[in-house]
Amino acid sequence: MKKKFYILSSLILLIGCNNIDSSTPIPNSKEVVRNTNSVNVAQQVVETTPTRTLSKVKYIDKPIVIEQGMLHIKGFMGTIQPTLKSALQQDGDHATAMSACSSVAMQMTNDYNNITNGVKIRRTALKYRNPANKPDEVDKEVMYRFQAVKNFKPVAVDMGSSYRVYKPLITKASCLYCHGSKSDINPKIAKMIQKKYPHDMATGFKLGELRGVVVAEFPK
Repeated sequence: MKKKFYILSSLILLIGCNNIDSSTPIPNSKEVVRNTNSVNVAQQVVETTPTRTLSKVKYIDKPIVIEQGMLHIKGFMGTIQPTLKSALQQDGDHATAMSACSSVAMQMTNDYNNITNGVKIRRTALKYRNPANKPDEVDKEVMYRFQAVKNFKPVAVDMGSSYRVYKPLITKASCLYCHGSKSDINPKIAKMIQKKYPHDMATGFKLGELRGVVVAEFPK
């Protein structure tokens, strides 16, 4: 019985070997690894760049564009930050700062845009306070990207006839007076926010989180 089993096994093995086409090369282990790596690389490209392939946002890697956008953003921030800092120091409950941020900051933004040549500066956020700062779809996706990659460096976007440069705004300790949790916000300020912005969403932030962005848009 054992002898018959060995004979049958040998025949099966012989048939299998004869069915291999000698003209077809058998890949060695290095070729298999190379092919596998090629597949992995292709998968990684798809997985790590979803915004470039699955969305309408066209990110560009042009340092000169980012530099130009940041020049305007820094110019704008250089005018508004001293005003807000001074307002924070005027009273202990920071009510003055709240008023400055809600009214003076918007007016300063408009004033800055009026003196620039075709450049538009604005602030926006996923959780915004002023309806005038509501983000569009491109703004949203850029901010979602910032949140996902945790890389808070400025990025540039090609809008067709113009460029946009986005600078992320990170939540600092001073931001929590008006944008933090309920325990961070003075009840007086909370009432002011509720009265002026009944549909406010810009609270509940934690230190170091993305609070929003400053956007500079300018023609090509």
